[in-house]
Amino acid sequence: MKFSLFQPLVIAVVSVLGCSSSKAQEITEDSFTMEAGYSNMVYYSLESGVVAQSPLADWHVALDVRPMGSSARINCGTGMLLHPYGPLEDWLNVDFENWQATAPLRNDQSDWANGAFNQDGDGVFDLGWGVYDVITHEVQSDKMYLIELPDGSWKQFALVSLVSGTYDLKMANLDGTEETFVSVSKSDFEGKLFAYCNLTNGQVLDLEPSAPWDFQFLSYLEDIGGGTYYSVVGALAHPNVMVQQVEDLDDPYTDGSFDLETFSLATNEVGYDWKSYVPGAGYALESNRCYFVSAHNGEVWRMVMTEFEGSSTGNISIGKKVATTSFIENISWTESPQVFPNPIQSEQATLQAARGFENAVFHVHSASGAIVRSFIPTGFPYTMNTQGLTPGFYIIESVNPLGQTTTARFVIQ
Repeated sequence: MKFSLFQPLVIAVVSVLGCSSSKAQEITEDSFTMEAGYSNMVYYSLESGVVAQSPLADWHVALDVRPMGSSARINCGTGMLLHPYGPLEDWLNVDFENWQATAPLRNDQSDWANGAFNQDGDGVFDLGWGVYDVITHEVQSDKMYLIELPDGSWKQFALVSLVSGTYDLKMANLDGTEETFVSVSKSDFEGKLFAYCNLTNGQVLDLEPSAPWDFQFLSYLEDIGGGTYYSVVGALAHPNVMVQQVEDLDDPYTDGSFDLETFSLATNEVGYDWKSYVPGAGYALESNRCYFVSAHNGEVWRMVMTEFEGSSTGNISIGKKVATTSFIENISWTESPQVFPNPIQSEQATLQAARGFENAVFHVHSASGAIVRSFIPTGFPYTMNTQGLTPGFYIIESVNPLGQTTTARFVIQ
C-alpha cells in the first residue's frame, strides 16, 4: 500500500471530570534508576511505573515510524554529532581533510517531529533530509551527512528515501568501505514512535515498549539559552501526553489547579530544569512545583520530582497522585471534522465537528508531519487561525490522551 500522510484513523473524545474517589487522594512515592552514568533510557508510566528500559548507547539514529511521521533524530545524549556534507552524488568522493565543518544539526527537544535531520527543511515539503512529493507521497533525498560517533570515529550517512512506509538508508566509512544498506519498515513497529538504528553494526532495534508510557527519561542535549547546548538529564513526554507546570505551591500535592486550555504539548515541558546542582551539597529540586499530566490512561495526575542523585547512581524519585479521572465517550461515527472553505485563501477558516469534540486537542500538521499549530476548541463551529501558514497541504488531527485519533486534510492557497 502506498505511504500516505493522510491516512484516516479513529477517535474517542475525552471530557475531564472531577473525581472524589480515594484513588485521587493517595500519594505514591516511586523510585527508579537510569543506572550509573545515566546509561539507560527509562520509559515511565504514571499508572504503571517503569514499563521498559534500554541502553542509551545501543543506537545512533532514530526514525519516526508513526503513520504521518518522517522525522529522524540523532542520539545526542552520547555525544555524537551530525553535520551536513553535501549532495548525495559526493558519496564516493568524501574529502574529509579539506572539509570545512558547519555547525552541527541538533534535535529540537520540544517536538518529536523536528529531529536533527529535519533542521534544514521548510516545515512543509522540504523535510530537511529529503523532499516530500504530494503526488506520489514519497520522500526522496539528494543529501548526505557526516556523523561523529561517541568513540570519535566518523561515518558517512544518507537517508535515501521513504517510500510506501519504508525508510531506505545507507552508511559507510569515510573512504566508502564497509558500505551498508538498511531498510526500516514502519509496519514492523506498529504503535511505536521510533525505530532505532546502530550505525556501527547496521542493526535496526526495537527499543520502545509496546505498553503505554508517558515519559522517556534519558540523557540528551538541550538548548539552555542563547543557542548554548548542554548535556542534561530529564523527561521527554510522549506526544499524546500533555503537561501543565505550576509553580510557587506551598504543598505541590494539594495546592494549585490545572486548566485544560493551558496544557502544553511541548515534549520537554517537564524537561530537565526541575533540579539544579549546588556545589558541595548535591542536587536541589524544585520542591514548590508540580506538573499536571494528562496521561495515557485518560487520567490527570499531579507529578512532583522528589529526588535526583546524579550520575553516580542515576537514581530518581517522584511523588504522584491522581488529580482527576476522565470519562471517555467513544463516538462511533465515520465522518472526519471538516474545514471550510477548502482550499483556504484567507487567514482563517471554519472547523466543524460533531458534538462531543469540544475539549479534544486538535493538531495541524504540515505535509512533512510536523505540528505547526495546536488548539482546543470549546465549541463548534470554531474559527481556526491559519495566519502564517505557507501555501500547501495540511492535515488536521484530533487526539485524546489515549492516542485515539481522526484526521482530515485541507489546502492553503
